[in-house]
Amino acid sequence: MGVVAGQPGCDHRNSAATGWPGPERERCAGREVDEGRNAMPAASETAARESGAVTAQDRLVADLRDLLAALLDKAFGLALDGIERFARFLDGVSARGGISVNAVLGGVRAAIGGHSTVWGAVRGAVSALSPAGRVALIAVLVLALLLLPVTVVLVLLALIVLAVVAVARS
Repeated sequence: MGVVAGQPGCDHRNSAATGWPGPERERCAGREVDEGRNAMPAASETAARESGAVTAQDRLVADLRDLLAALLDKAFGLALDGIERFARFLDGVSARGGISVNAVLGGVRAAIGGHSTVWGAVRGAVSALSPAGRVALIAVLVLALLLLPVTVVLVLLALIVLAVVAVARS
C-alpha cells in the first residue's frame, strides 16, 4: 500500500486543501502518490513482492479465501446432514407405514423418474409385503390367470341366459 498525501511519512499535503496546482502524482518517501485517490507502490516495493515477500494484503486475501472455503464447507456439510436426516425419516416412514404409504411413495418415485405412477404404486405396495404375502399374491395372480377362461365362459353363459329370458318374455 502506498502513502497518501497528507498522511504520516509524506511531506506533502492534500492538494485540494492547499490549492496546490501540482501534478496528480508526486513522489513522496519513495512512493508515487495519487493525491488521495490511489497510492501506488514504488519500484522497490514491487520488487519485494516479486521476490516472494508476502505483504499484509496478500495474507489478508489468503485468509479470506480460507475463511470462505471453511464457511462453504460447513454450509454444505449442514445441508447434506439435513438431507440425510430427511432421507432417514422417509425410510422410517416407508418401513413403518405399511402397504398404502409404500404405494404412495412408489407412485411419487415413479412420477419423479418419469414412469407410470400406477406401476410405481403397485411396485411400492408389493415391496411392503412380507415374503409370505408376496407368495400369496403370486398364487392369487396365477389362479386368476388359470381361472380366467372359466370366468369368461361363465359370463358368456349368463349373457345367453339373460338373452333367452328377455326373448321369452317378449
